[in-house]
Amino acid sequence: MEHAGKDDIPDEAERKGLGTPATRAAIIEKLVTAGFVERKGKSLIPTKAGINLVTVLPEPLTSPMLTAEWEQKLTEIAKGGADPDTFMDGIRTMVQEIVSTYSCISEDGKKLFAPEKESIGACPRCGQPVYEGKKNFACSDRSCGFVLWKNDRFWMSRKKELTKKMAADLLKKGRTNVKGMWSEKKQTAYDAAVILCDKGGRYIDFKLEFPKNKRS
Repeated sequence: MEHAGKDDIPDEAERKGLGTPATRAAIIEKLVTAGFVERKGKSLIPTKAGINLVTVLPEPLTSPMLTAEWEQKLTEIAKGGADPDTFMDGIRTMVQEIVSTYSCISEDGKKLFAPEKESIGACPRCGQPVYEGKKNFACSDRSCGFVLWKNDRFWMSRKKELTKKMAADLLKKGRTNVKGMWSEKKQTAYDAAVILCDKGGRYIDFKLEFPKNKRS
């Protein structure tokens, strides 16, 4: 543990006090707890969040030399060889310069921290992931054209909206069991299995399969 990342730390940084067993272990624990690093056996592997964070941070803040220099200054202050006010003035100046230069994250940087979409299943046409949108469940390959609309007339006429679970069932099993669908003709509710009937067209068709001895 105390030698983690040692090859990436400049010799000068080591000489200035960075990466001692006491300080390095505490830093590593904070990184693991925050989700920026994960343990795999005896190795420490940066997570996607950790890599993204380093990507958008200003270069001075990711350099081990900065911490090493601060460690050295603090040691000198403790021994009476440096002025603490001068040290703090230097930090304030550096922070002001960084904030002024890097006032916001670029659009590309923001995309790195966008929540990852969760696939609800594979597209029955092309096999690509299907993701939930505000109004539909659509294939990630736009050229494919496969879409399940939440407010499809099939569902609306039966006073139902296609849910995430129902869509996932249709993709995985080709069917989903639905309770309480409304029959406008009979003015009553009924239960049935909805079967996915995809013929490759712009719109998806469905058919109903009723329990034995029941029709609506």
